[in-house]
Amino acid sequence: MMKNFKVFNFAILFSALLLSFGSCESTQSESSSVNNSNIKQEESTKSPSNFVFEKELETLEIKVIAQPAAPVAGSPFASPYTVSVKDSEGNPRSDFTFTVTAPSGKADGKVTYKTLDLTTDAQGKVSYKPETFSTSINGTITFMPKPPVKSNSFVKAAKAHAVEVPCRVRFALGKKSILVNLVDYDQKGKMIDGSGISSSNLVGEFWRAGYPYQAQNADFHRQIDAGSAAVYARAKEMVQGSTYYKYIVYGKVKYASDITEVEGGYSLSLTGSVTVIDWTTGKDIYTVTKTSTVTDKNKWALLKACQTQLAKDLANDLVYSM
Repeated sequence: MMKNFKVFNFAILFSALLLSFGSCESTQSESSSVNNSNIKQEESTKSPSNFVFEKELETLEIKVIAQPAAPVAGSPFASPYTVSVKDSEGNPRSDFTFTVTAPSGKADGKVTYKTLDLTTDAQGKVSYKPETFSTSINGTITFMPKPPVKSNSFVKAAKAHAVEVPCRVRFALGKKSILVNLVDYDQKGKMIDGSGISSSNLVGEFWRAGYPYQAQNADFHRQIDAGSAAVYARAKEMVQGSTYYKYIVYGKVKYASDITEVEGGYSLSLTGSVTVIDWTTGKDIYTVTKTSTVTDKNKWALLKACQTQLAKDLANDLVYSM
């Protein structure tokens, strides 16, 4: 009887060992499967092609070789923007893909954008010609190397080697004109009655920007503090119902700093705040504030130089934004 009991216990023990071994083998197999899966996933995001992408970017010369002049709204761009890609030996890099981000239009006064992929040709060049815009545009076109996979490190590397170029369209006047009134203020913040220096400077910049005789000074400085509605009413009264105008441009030029002595002479900053009114509707369509700083050896020439610079900075913005 004891012999049979021992045999029975041994059989039970042997079966338990077999089950335990099978369980361990299964667990090891599942663990191995999971590890292999993780390795494969890691290899897929760290494949040689991805490392080549980052390494290759360091050796490439990517630059804009052609860009068109800014057209007037309603007119097409005369030629495309062109970017070239060359390797470290100066050879064209063909079949290289860029993600291009470019203006698509305007909504609520702000430039909207679209993206598309373009690939270099046998000469290592890629070109993009924007569509014809019916309004002014003050935006940019970005040519960014397209990463092989979406990864933060690859996108960061691509952005570091992207090239950006201005994409601008000038506002159209047709046979219309602009009324301009910028009022100058003194160092104490008091309006200088009858001062038309900044206003005349801005009119001159509009003329030089391609709108000769279509911008002219007006005098509604007494209405400026009351806002656009008062300015618009005064402008309408002044021209006695004429439909010759398209925009009213008005604003203030104030001291942003006192004249200070600096290395090399004296420094002054002026701030210009400008509002643009649509003549047809009487509504504000654009506002801009610019601060310009000038340094000059001649203290007495400083104000004039700063007024001139501020007019240039304001016009450069308004031409592409009105």
